Amino acid sequence: MSGTVVLEEKWPVLGRHARAAEWLQIWTDLGRAPRTIDAYARGLAEYLEVCEREGVDPVAASRAHIGVFVRELTE
Repeated sequence: MSGTVVLEEKWPVLGRHARAAEWLQIWTDLGRAPRTIDAYARGLAEYLEVCEREGVDPVAASRAHIGVFVRELTE
């Protein structure tokens, strides 16, 4: 079982976004530590969940969309 599959089990939203899995795999291939990958995956999952809830394509998100995400992080 690859690390990405394990992360997708932990955060199912990652499995719904192919680009997210690709991005995490790149960092894994570059030798980032497992805890670093886990932290990246958690943050990415939180971002993707906000995008899904707001109906925003995460790849095409605007500064305003990112602002909504950052505001939620501070609440």
